[in-house]
Amino acid sequence: MKKILVPVDFSETSENALLFACSLFGSSAVEITLLHIYGTQSTALLMKSIDGFLIKDAKEKLNALVEKVKDYKVHLKIQLAKNYPVQSIVTLGKNENYDYIIMGTKGASGLKEVFLGSVAGGVIAKTKIPVIVIPTAYTNKHINTIVFAVNDIELLKSVNLEPLHQLAKINNSRIEILQVAEKQSLELSEALKEVKSLDAKVSHIYGSGNINKDINDYLIKNNARLLCLIRGKKDYIDRLFSDSVTLKQTFNSPIPLIILHE
Repeated sequence: MKKILVPVDFSETSENALLFACSLFGSSAVEITLLHIYGTQSTALLMKSIDGFLIKDAKEKLNALVEKVKDYKVHLKIQLAKNYPVQSIVTLGKNENYDYIIMGTKGASGLKEVFLGSVAGGVIAKTKIPVIVIPTAYTNKHINTIVFAVNDIELLKSVNLEPLHQLAKINNSRIEILQVAEKQSLELSEALKEVKSLDAKVSHIYGSGNINKDINDYLIKNNARLLCLIRGKKDYIDRLFSDSVTLKQTFNSPIPLIILHE
């Protein structure tokens, strides 16, 4: 049974992420834990009574969320944690051996928001579990095409691709590997061909000067429903926003992202 952790704050954004999580694995056996992190800045004297109120209110809202998705064939659990959202999510994810963490991101700023300071960005930076990030306004659709953007051979060799493979298999998705690099690399092209488990088509974007536009154009042209990126020690994601590459503009991802870790 796949185990999925879905942090919720009762916003439309997190509810949308929960709906995505419930539908992602179809009829496969899935256990979803709804995690709500509560907290207060009150003094110690008031803490106990305020915590009691917050816990009662959170449980009522969690149960209401469970009721909303009761028609999905998933096993649902609820969990509460206090304060420090990033650490709570990362610790629970590790201790309970979750297969995926699925989160919403508020945001018009897409990738830039996700990786530069949001709670989702903090979780991605500190966990080794695959993280799937859902844009606020995303309308749930069947994942028929997954674009896997890569530019580093060593990362490709050191990443566990099974979570991506499982998503593609369950959803009968086509995977397209997109090489994004400043210049053509025959070595990387050959390495991509060796990723046989993904049974993927390989395409390329080389040094056009606007990665933002290139990736978005590719996603739209190929009707992509999920974008996969790798986070490693020498991080491609970080480089997307560095002065030495090109993404000084905001990269607005119109689709969910799955982040795999080195």
